[in-house]
Order: sequence, then C-alpha cells, then structure tokens
Amino acid sequence: MTSVFDWIIKNAWNLFGGIGVAGTFYFSLAHVPDYVKDITTGKVNVVHESLMDDIQELLFYEKPVTIEDIGSFIMGKELKQGVSYPYNPDELLVQIQERFMGNKFIPLEKRESLLASIKTVRRSYSSPTVPVEKPFDWSSILSWAFSGLGVLIAAIGAVSITRKLKNDRETEVDMVAGDVVINQYHTSMTAAAYEFEKMVGEVLEEIGALKPLPEGRYDHEYDFLAADNKSEYIVEVKRYSRLLGLGTAREFMYKVNQSGKGGILVVSSGVTQRTQQLIYEHNKVSENQKVYLIVANSKNEVKSKLSDVLSDKTSNKSKHSDAKSCADV
Repeated sequence: MTSVFDWIIKNAWNLFGGIGVAGTFYFSLAHVPDYVKDITTGKVNVVHESLMDDIQELLFYEKPVTIEDIGSFIMGKELKQGVSYPYNPDELLVQIQERFMGNKFIPLEKRESLLASIKTVRRSYSSPTVPVEKPFDWSSILSWAFSGLGVLIAAIGAVSITRKLKNDRETEVDMVAGDVVINQYHTSMTAAAYEFEKMVGEVLEEIGALKPLPEGRYDHEYDFLAADNKSEYIVEVKRYSRLLGLGTAREFMYKVNQSGKGGILVVSSGVTQRTQQLIYEHNKVSENQKVYLIVANSKNEVKSKLSDVLSDKTSNKSKHSDAKSCADV
C-alpha cells in the first residue's frame, strides 16, 4: 500500500496531465460541436422573438406594414446577429397569426381584426422564382474547427507527457552512478548475463575478429579484444535491467582512451539519449578511438551489427563515416 501511495505522489503531475489530456479530447469531441450549435440556435431564437414582437406591435396598433417591410426586418436582424434566419416573411406571419389567436387576453373582435390584417399582408407575398441566396452558415464549420483545435491541443499534450515520462526515466538512469545492471562478476553474475556475454564472444569468434586477451588483464577492464584489418577494439558487453546511462558510458570511454584502441559497447537493453549524445561528441573528436554502440538482444542482430563494424568489407567505410553514425550502429 505504501509503495502504491509513493508511486502516486511521484507521478501525480503526470497523472493530472493525463487526466487533462483525456478531458480535452472528450470535451472537444463530445461537447464543443453542441456548444457552438447551441450558441447559433440561441441567436436565431433571439432574432425570431424580436421579429415577432416588432411585427405584432405594428399590427396590433394598426400601423401600415408590407411584406417588403417584413423582409427588410428579417435582413436587418440577420446582419446584426450574424445568423441565417430560417423562415420567410409568409412563414413568420403565420406564426404571428397563431400567437395572436392563442392570446385570450385580447378580445375576440380584436383578434378577428388582426387575423384579417395578417391575411391581407400575406396575400401580397409571392414565393421567389429564384431561391434566395442565404449567407453562408459558418456555425457547423466553426464547431468542427474548434473541435479539431481541441483535439490538436490534446494530442500535443499527450505527446508532451509521453516525452516527459521518457525523459524522466532516462534522467533517473543517468543520475544513478554505475547504473543498475544484472551482469556483475563472480557470485552476482546471473545465468542470463553470462549467456549473453558468452554469445557475443562466440559471434566474435565466428566472424574471425576475436583476439586473445593480453596477459595481466584484470576482470574489471573489458570483456573481449577484437580486431579488423587495421584496428583493434576493446569490447564490453552489458546486459542491463534498464537503459544504459551516462555512468557506464563514461567508464567505458575512459577505458578506451587508456587502451589506445577503439571501443565496441554491446548493450542488450538500449541507452539513454544523453548517452547517445555523449558517444557522438566523443567520436567527433576521437577519430582513431571511436566508440561503436551496438544495441541488440539476439545472436543474429549482434552478429549482423558486429560484422558491419569489423568485417573487411565495411571496416574502411566505417572508419571514414561521420561520428554520429558510429554512435547509432
């Protein structure tokens, strides 16, 4: 229970960030389109009620009003609110008529008079022979545009959180001196680590690159000595429980500098970005003592990548390749 609580405290920022990203995705897709639609519908309702009140007032007090006047009223409201009104003048008058007739507070005789006035105005209405071109309705496009923007922001947030988690893990590895490994010597060496180191040795022997270790070599120096037609390399094999960090990389490059040879670092689990950058910077200034990084876990992968570094065919090409390619083998 304590470990779970500690994990929550340690990752609280990332958890809240993930919740925020999920919420942004959800609201962008589920609520933003409806929200924009509701705003547009609200504006249309405002226009409709305003037109109803204005025309009812004119008719109730028997002021002159024509079908052209009503069309002008509609156009003015559309321009003011920036919406497209869905009813033509005749349909609007029908609704005004229905509202007058439903208002029981108006005497029946007055309602009959208003009904006659509305019928007179309606008779002057004629349907347009050419469909009236309405202003383009941007509401649907705006709703999806805002939704797309929300999804884009959420996607950027998700990528950012993912990258932050990766960087946090790598930073933690880089800060641990010597790294956490499973290929320690003597009693702590595991069977898997021993088999991995043995497999690398077999590969070096198969490709004809394995050289006998010099006398007086201590266990903590390096694992194998390899050579091609022109150069010798010290080879170190690391089977790690997580990414290889800066500590081990610095130790290996120190051994390379002390040996006067090149270096090949075989890692089963990968390395951090800072480790790759460290090797890249080393190779830019160490033309004759470059470090080749090989990340592989199977025998075929190890053999293929070691052959690229050590075989006769590729050795000359490898020596003249740029420093970054050496770190990315």
